[in-house]
Amino acid sequence: MNKVLKNNGGITLIETVVSTAIIMIILVSVVGALMYGQKMIFFTDSKNNAAAIGQDQIDKMITAFEAGETPGSYPDSIDGHAVDIVVNSNTIDEKIVYNISVRVYYNSGNSYVDLVALAKFYNNKNKDKPFSEGGDFV
Repeated sequence: MNKVLKNNGGITLIETVVSTAIIMIILVSVVGALMYGQKMIFFTDSKNNAAAIGQDQIDKMITAFEAGETPGSYPDSIDGHAVDIVVNSNTIDEKIVYNISVRVYYNSGNSYVDLVALAKFYNNKNKDKPFSEGGDFV
């Protein structure tokens, strides 16, 4: 009977608590990393959407300039994103140069994407023709 009482091969309560604490620390770290990853995926998706909106606006403007049109006004908001558009034009060596700057806000207006494009059109005999019809576009 003394042999049975002196058998100390079991797990103590302190060992159980310590091992549970270690497992919880590991689980909290893994869950935190997963949540951070999900947040970065959402943030990157929002940034890519804003960049696509800005690029689409620049493409529309260059197409309009190519056709000889000059857009009169620019939208303040596209698909729920606030947008700032600035277009400057200059004439340099018989070329009309448009400097297009588009800023699209995302992340509730706390972040933004800047896109800049430069379009040069010859100001000569083919200036009234769109590029697709043989007009000059550089």
